[in-house]
Amino acid sequence: MSENNLQLYEEHEGVCFFVYNNEHLDYVDLAILASRYVKEYLNLPVCIITDAGTYEWMKQSQKDEVINECFDYIKLTDDEFKPNERRHHDSPWTQFKAQFSNSNKHKIWEYSPFEKTLLLDTDYIVKNDFLLRSMSYEGVAMFDNAISARNDRPHINEVLLYPGGIKMWWSTVVYFDRSEFSEMFFDTWAHVADNYEFYQFLYNFPSKLFRTDYCVSIAVHILNGMEEGDVIHNFDNQPMYYLSQKDDIVDVNNIQDWICLGNDTREEWKNILVKHKNLDLHVMNKRALSRVKPKLMEFFDEQ
Repeated sequence: MSENNLQLYEEHEGVCFFVYNNEHLDYVDLAILASRYVKEYLNLPVCIITDAGTYEWMKQSQKDEVINECFDYIKLTDDEFKPNERRHHDSPWTQFKAQFSNSNKHKIWEYSPFEKTLLLDTDYIVKNDFLLRSMSYEGVAMFDNAISARNDRPHINEVLLYPGGIKMWWSTVVYFDRSEFSEMFFDTWAHVADNYEFYQFLYNFPSKLFRTDYCVSIAVHILNGMEEGDVIHNFDNQPMYYLSQKDDIVDVNNIQDWICLGNDTREEWKNILVKHKNLDLHVMNKRALSRVKPKLMEFFDEQ
């Protein structure tokens, strides 16, 4: 990447989402909800990166005033994606497969209109101003640990790339500034993405699914000199709270107060009700989020 990329950016700080629809999931709908939460708790401008097809769907399916309220910038890309089919769950009893278009995520370095950027997944719901503290960091920040809504640790393959392997970093939330180190991080991420099969062999991580979590984990390992280190920030060692794909959202009492169903991964029939409030939440069951989106939008409109 050349120094020409160090341009005069549109704004100092902001949030970006990648938004690419597929035949099963409406990422536009998810991005609209996630953006309303960003505006409520972070008060930052929002940019979405999308393609022509998704953009046309957005114009057909959403009112202009909603689009203008939620998105301050819309950047259209023509990136090509290889087949990357992901198995999704909607509770333990329903599953489906859909294209997962994420291989251009490292290009946020060139796509973001901000000097300091928070890149969020569209299923990450901001419920407080915790992420604003990252704006004081120099370089890059991501989560390196996660806890489920029922206070369980994730599967070992989402703690380490494989048992005995390197630590996994989550690309769900990525903060970066315009420093030389941040540029080096995204260059390294791009290199790993371009040579994914080689690094899959080298690091022995599972599945044929292209995952940006694995790319950033390897990039951090390389930049740390192939050992554990503190070359990037981890949001002061705070965990990323999440609902798994087999969890569900039972009801929402307001934009903060959610009642969820936490699945027991060891005994599928054994679920517990979980009340979730005041903490950011990565909702991996995207259909669950879509089901409560209309009610949540009504709560926002009533404020």
